[in-house]
Amino acid sequence: MNTLKLRDYTGKALSECTILELYNAALALTQDACWNRGYNSGKKKVYYISADFLIGKLLSNNLINLGIYDDVKAELAEAGKDITELEEFEYEPSLGNGGLGRLAACFIDSLATLGLPADGVGLAYHCGLFKQSFEDRKQHTIPDYWRKWGMANWMKRTDKHYKVQCGDLELLSTMYEIDVTGYGSKCGRLRLFDLDTVNEGLIGSGIDFDKKEIEKNLTLFLYPDDSDEDGKLLRVYQEYFMVSNAAQLILDECVERGSNLHDLADYVAIQINDTHPSLVIPELVRLLTEKGIEEKEAYQIVTDVCAYTNHTILAEALETWPKHFLKAVVPHLMPIIKRMNDAVKAKYEEPSVQIIDEYGNVHMAHMDIHYSHSVNGVARLHTDILKETELNNFYKLYPEKFNNKTNGITFRRWVIECNPELTELITEKIGEGWKTDARQ
Repeated sequence: MNTLKLRDYTGKALSECTILELYNAALALTQDACWNRGYNSGKKKVYYISADFLIGKLLSNNLINLGIYDDVKAELAEAGKDITELEEFEYEPSLGNGGLGRLAACFIDSLATLGLPADGVGLAYHCGLFKQSFEDRKQHTIPDYWRKWGMANWMKRTDKHYKVQCGDLELLSTMYEIDVTGYGSKCGRLRLFDLDTVNEGLIGSGIDFDKKEIEKNLTLFLYPDDSDEDGKLLRVYQEYFMVSNAAQLILDECVERGSNLHDLADYVAIQINDTHPSLVIPELVRLLTEKGIEEKEAYQIVTDVCAYTNHTILAEALETWPKHFLKAVVPHLMPIIKRMNDAVKAKYEEPSVQIIDEYGNVHMAHMDIHYSHSVNGVARLHTDILKETELNNFYKLYPEKFNNKTNGITFRRWVIECNPELTELITEKIGEGWKTDARQ
């Protein structure tokens, strides 16, 4: 039974509140409701690492998942207010873009609903991708300052910090969390890392900014312009900052749950969403060997805990980085990557499956396939094409690794939230079970 009331969070009558006051009250109520539910826990935990989480607006989705949407709607109506005003007022978190990010958001929603211990891990972007505007019949791109006001309150600052060494730069991260509400179940979390030194004032005309000021620009934008070398290097800095924080967080939490690190596979499953988080593989090897584990064993441990989701059928679109880029940003990882490639070369002479090619380019997807235990496509046709053509040489080596996971959707958002009349009809016909089991 819900005992939380919106009026307890405003300090005055709801009828006298501004839309911002009502929104912030609803946000605080939702966070307390999530806290009361608790968080999914267990010995083994999933960490879904992605550069991109397109989570959408959160208020209505969270209220529905927590089972208090109708209560809040009725309380507002009694005060002469309409909940749709709050829904329209809410600003969408600019943390993702497109299908890759929406898939990540759908997975962490589903994992929370299923009661599985699972967290998403990514970056706390200040301006996301960008916003578009039209003036004098011309399109303009401008920063999406989604963190400027109450919306940022969904993202709670924690006291967790990690040091990340990028070449000569030592960066100190701060971790933020966004609650991921499961439908009728406990919650998960989205863990997002940022730098306190990032400066939005660095942005000039449109979305232009100095790409060399890494300490000030690192998390300004999702997928920053990489049309020049500075932009490409910034992408590498972003990716390593993300995975180094993720790897340190994962090992810390696994040890807290009882792991001796040799048995890491009993405590964690790491999903690599596309190739942006690929450097988590050599980073984990580095951290494990620093903790006394032999490198050969570290390779096997990492393979046992990591799984890779491929999103493209075009081999030329798979992420590769010139060796000199990685030497500039992660010189401490390059010897590890070279030894990992040597281990591959000792087994397989075929040039097309090497991690480092003859031109000195490091192939992220190749590393993912060799050092993960699972490789999945996101649609049956897509997976078949990977196996039969684009990644056929790898499929011949590891047929047991390849599998399909067809993209799904968070159907509760697209039915319960968007179409309450249809929701009522379906429930009337077949009962409540479909809300957690779409197969019905």
